[in-house]
This record gives sequence, C-alpha cells and structure tokens, in this order.
Amino acid sequence: MNAAPTPTPDQFDHPSAGQYSHPTAGQYEAPQSYLNQNHPSYGRRTEEDPGKVLGIVSLVATLSTFVGFNFIGPVVGIITGHMARKRSQESGFGDNEMGRWGFILGLVFLGFLVLGWVLGISFGIVGGLAGLMAG
Repeated sequence: MNAAPTPTPDQFDHPSAGQYSHPTAGQYEAPQSYLNQNHPSYGRRTEEDPGKVLGIVSLVATLSTFVGFNFIGPVVGIITGHMARKRSQESGFGDNEMGRWGFILGLVFLGFLVLGWVLGISFGIVGGLAGLMAG
C-alpha cells in the first residue's frame, strides 16, 4: 500500500520555485486588466433611467385600484407617472413606458370613479324625489 507523504508545517512557509505564496496584507496586486482606470465604465454603474422606479410606483399605485384603493391609487399613479416621465425625458431616456401607463390608467380610473359618484348622487336624488312625489 502506497501512503502519501505527510506534509510538514514548515513545508508551506517558503514557496519553492514555481509555487505561489499566500498573500498577506498589501502584497497582492490585481492584474493590470482590472486596474485600467482610463476605461469609461471604471467606477461607475451602468446608466439607468432615473424615472424607472417612479414609473413602477406609478403603475403599481394605479393598479392598486383593484384591491380597494379607489381614490388614493389613481391620484398617486397620476402624480408619480408624471414625475417619472419628466425625469426620464430630462435625462435623455425618452418616454417612460410604465410612467406613461400609470398616468393614463390613473386618469381613466379616476374618471370612472368620478362618473360613478356623479351617477350615484344623481340616482340618489332622482330616487329621493320619486319617493317624495309618491308619498
């Protein structure tokens, strides 16, 4: 049976020819390809649309109409949608799609809400007057 030789503790203290030593603090240097500071993207994140998050907030707030936020959701959606579109256009990213849809759907849902209120109030008035006339 061939047993592998057992390493001794001092065997790893000094590197032999062709072996790398374990770096200690300050001894390791990154390869030059990672240190190219003249590259345009060094140290910066990829440019992101500044209105992106507001566009998402706008669309989610507007669609919250379906879970019971009948007045607050569309109003928040309209405001944040307008802000998202404005920030995106000022930064040169064009129109913010989610902000636009949040804005448009907010206006539509708010219009339906106002129409419902008007119809409800008018039917209430007509029903009340009919009750007074009959009785």
